[in-house]
Amino acid sequence: MLTSFFGKSKPINYILVSIAIIIGYFLRLLTAQELTLGLGSLGSNGVVIFLMVFAVLLLDFIIRKNNVTKNNTFAILLFVLFVLLVPQVYKSPQLILANIFVLLATRRILSLTTEKNTVKKIFDATMYITLASFCYGWAILFFVVLYPAIINKTKFNVSYLFIPIIGFLGITSIAVAYQLIATGSYTWLYHWIPGRDFDLSAYGDRGLFITTIFLLSMLLWMGGARLTKLASLSKKEKPSAITILLIIIISVGIIVIKTQKNGSELFFLFAPLAAITSNYIESGKSKTRRVFNEVFLWSLFALVLIFPFI
Repeated sequence: MLTSFFGKSKPINYILVSIAIIIGYFLRLLTAQELTLGLGSLGSNGVVIFLMVFAVLLLDFIIRKNNVTKNNTFAILLFVLFVLLVPQVYKSPQLILANIFVLLATRRILSLTTEKNTVKKIFDATMYITLASFCYGWAILFFVVLYPAIINKTKFNVSYLFIPIIGFLGITSIAVAYQLIATGSYTWLYHWIPGRDFDLSAYGDRGLFITTIFLLSMLLWMGGARLTKLASLSKKEKPSAITILLIIIISVGIIVIKTQKNGSELFFLFAPLAAITSNYIESGKSKTRRVFNEVFLWSLFALVLIFPFI
């Protein structure tokens, strides 16, 4: 049973999800007739696979370190299944890298619940969000997640509010100086933040449409379930829950405004959606809920298998 197998944290679980990522990547190349055996292509393929596996392990580390979920591997299983549902993600290494930086920023934001090294944590989160925006401009919106975490600190200091501004300007200045030295131009600044495009016609593709509706249904269901339990969460759990929900809101905003939509933008949603879905699964104690969780996971797994034929 999937719930009992991934309800524990064992090395075999990480091996299986890593293998699934690799198989999913090469299946996408085969179906798109893009598989080549040249040394250069093997190198680029290896980079994409490494980034994806690293993102999975980083997600597991973050939720485990900050007690976002219990001691299980539901979140990384769900994350990988979401990726397999939207294989277009593999074609956007910049978005993968942007999401890795967002995950690193999330780790520092979640750790703001403690009073140790506050200034360093805020600066680190600022640096990671800025680097994420260099990979994809609209990732800059994740600063919206950082400020509530700063304001809600037990020992709040007004000076903390200026750290992201100073850090952002400092890192951006270094990037501008580098571009001037390397290219003799700063025109990249004009293209840093891409335009907005609310055209959703790309989701007219049958497979992508079905997958998006499925993920949206999950988001409304799991997000609603998490919101209803927000008031009853402990003081230790509530800040991380609010942070995850804010990340979901920003991710949805990025998906809507992203230009040249092809499905890869959904990747921003996978980590937080996997986290709140994992919370929902692990909270089911009754026999009926356990059966439902099992059926749900198998249904998601079955959708992954039939997706290439949709």
